Amino acid sequence: MVVVQVRFLFVLISGTLFFNGGICIDTKKLTKFELSDMNMTVTVGAGYNGRHLEDELNRLGYTLGHYPQSLQSSVVGGWIGPIAIGTFSTKYGKMDDILIALEAVLPTGEILQTTKAPKASQGLNLNYLFLGAEGSTGIVTEATLRIWPKPETRKYMIYTFNTTHDGLGSIRNIMKTGITPAVVRLYDEAEAAPKIKAFGYEDGYALLYLGFEGRKDLVELEMKISDECCIKEGGIFKGDEPGKIWEASRFDTSSYLKILLQPSGIMDTLEVSSSWDKLEEVWFATRNAVSPYAQIIYVHFSHFYLVGGMAYIIFALKSDEDMPKLEKDYRACVKAVLDACLKAGGTISHHHGTGTRKTAWMKEEHGVGFEVMKKIKKLMDPNNIMNPPVLGLGGDKDAGEI
Repeated sequence: MVVVQVRFLFVLISGTLFFNGGICIDTKKLTKFELSDMNMTVTVGAGYNGRHLEDELNRLGYTLGHYPQSLQSSVVGGWIGPIAIGTFSTKYGKMDDILIALEAVLPTGEILQTTKAPKASQGLNLNYLFLGAEGSTGIVTEATLRIWPKPETRKYMIYTFNTTHDGLGSIRNIMKTGITPAVVRLYDEAEAAPKIKAFGYEDGYALLYLGFEGRKDLVELEMKISDECCIKEGGIFKGDEPGKIWEASRFDTSSYLKILLQPSGIMDTLEVSSSWDKLEEVWFATRNAVSPYAQIIYVHFSHFYLVGGMAYIIFALKSDEDMPKLEKDYRACVKAVLDACLKAGGTISHHHGTGTRKTAWMKEEHGVGFEVMKKIKKLMDPNNIMNPPVLGLGGDKDAGEI
């Protein structure tokens, strides 16, 4: 019983596993730091800690704008592997938007350096051999990243909506205007409920957080346009207090740990995405898929684009000391969610990556593309030494029961 509990805690928090004598390379001493004010880039070692990087950039008058919940403990190389994303992504983008160039050691021992030019059209963009590859194609040792001037101001606007549908409509309208709020977080009626109760808002409503930062005049304009879009969909303005509270506690995962540390509790997250025309269907399908298994289900939408968005599903399972059943239900829950997501037209991962748990769905989602990925993996890693079971590209015989 204890072994199973520790294993899930280990997987969910550390994200590090070994397969058949595999090794783990610690890159934390790779802390090169070169800032180019002219190019608005910073070149850093893959082991540079996220919090330390943002603090140093702030000291020099800049920001990366990349704030994953793991900011305090994650490193730059770890952001590239799954194509990570931060909570201010609508303005600053995902890692594939932020990354300009990289250096990597290939499985053959060769060292690859991609171009630092802002745009190149000669051949494939080799950054994408490592973005999303989760260490299966080589070891990233250095990255050149886009930076921004440190914002003059940061503001929040909070709205309630009669339905999640109305909230999504307002966000779609905002995205169509071409402005880019830094933070866009919509909590569906169920996840919003405790927040609604705490702030004394309308019972049963969805809740939208909008955050803006940058030049003061541009922030004011974005707030004005966003307010018009929200009011059009029936949004009720609630000031900024919840946004400030969220900002102060956004790296706090203690509520999740309380469940994980129970003798028979499992909590996990799945993040799926789709185009706008499928987003609500994906939301309904994944929420309904979780409900037969989980005692706690939260869903919010926290990353948006002109063409679509994503749903973030948090769920917790509990058992009366029946760990074998709990583990079985957990696996069944994950399968139900991912099956439902693909059937509804979504993608099985938006920014957490695939690892070994989601490999069974790779072929269904990518079709011929999955076979292309396997060929690339075999060409780059002929001896199959780099994370063979990850993504299912090098075979899954070593993965075991993940």
